[in-house]
Amino acid sequence: MKLKNLRDAFMFMKVLSAGLVVAGYAFLGVWVSNWLSQNGWPMWVSFCASPVITGFGMWQGWLFLTKKGKK
Repeated sequence: MKLKNLRDAFMFMKVLSAGLVVAGYAFLGVWVSNWLSQNGWPMWVSFCASPVITGFGMWQGWLFLTKKGKK
């Protein structure tokens, strides 16, 4: 029974880590979007930066969750 609890805790930490990765990329996307708009970049580039960077972060989180360990 203890091994199952340890496995559940490991999975919870893995999902939590992936969520923090996505949140970090979302924050980075907003920050870059704000920086672009303040430095005279076209509005469409500034508008597209946040979803593109957040989407990349979601892809990284997905890869982390579905990664198979080498055996």
